[in-house]
Amino acid sequence: MKTKRFYLSLAAGALLFGGVQTAHAQVLTPEDDGIVPKAQMHFVNSKPVEYTFLRQDDIMWSTRHWERIDLREKINHPLYYPVKPQPDRKSLFDVVRDGILVEGTIREVFRDDKFEIPLTNEEVFAILTRVDTIRDPDDPSIILNIDSIQIKAPNVVAWDLKSDWYFDKQRGEMKSRIIGISPLVKEPGTGEIYNAFWVWFEDARQALSTNIAYNASNNHTRLTFDQIMAMRYFNARITKEDNTYDRSIEEYKKGSPMGQLLESQAIKDKLRNYEHDLWEF
Repeated sequence: MKTKRFYLSLAAGALLFGGVQTAHAQVLTPEDDGIVPKAQMHFVNSKPVEYTFLRQDDIMWSTRHWERIDLREKINHPLYYPVKPQPDRKSLFDVVRDGILVEGTIREVFRDDKFEIPLTNEEVFAILTRVDTIRDPDDPSIILNIDSIQIKAPNVVAWDLKSDWYFDKQRGEMKSRIIGISPLVKEPGTGEIYNAFWVWFEDARQALSTNIAYNASNNHTRLTFDQIMAMRYFNARITKEDNTYDRSIEEYKKGSPMGQLLESQAIKDKLRNYEHDLWEF
């Protein structure tokens, strides 16, 4: 009898425990598109990566670099794909463009990397949209067709960065902070390659921190674009180092692509060796 009572109590406990578990089960909807509700995903409420407090006196040494992230390289693909926005993620260009033109979360947009000539939303839209008018060759006053050509994610070939490298003597480390980013686009039809605009990076970080990129190593733990930039999870080639003549590598290594690559690598090595030499006793 005691054994029977024990099993009945055990069964009741199991039913009670199962009921409690069922009561607290997650309610999923098709919009969640996964096994965890989208509202509970970490990236939904994520914030930009917090910078350490930095005093001017803590900076022992600094230099400024301009870098180019070639989107053809495999390690840089998370910044390029998907070329068409998906429900769960967008390319970096779509995030920046929507932040400027749709959401209004990115306001500090400029014409060049000196950040002196601000652009309005209308001017940015005009840069990304070109109207091509086809006229009758016999009578130019007759318009045969008006075609609107837009710059989209597939037209972005690279991203240019402007960043400062510095040695923090308080923490004993070499760090970098991005100052601005710019999409390098290839004009449809003409094939012209140019910087569409420059974005003050600090103003874009909130938009970048709430949008995720694909993580080939772990689909559950995806990185935000702000995390990718902060951790420098990309490969970039230095195109310019701050110098007396304000010249880019392409200008003083003109006509020598191999020489430009070697010069870029030499600047990287100089940066690494400088940090290494500081720790030699």
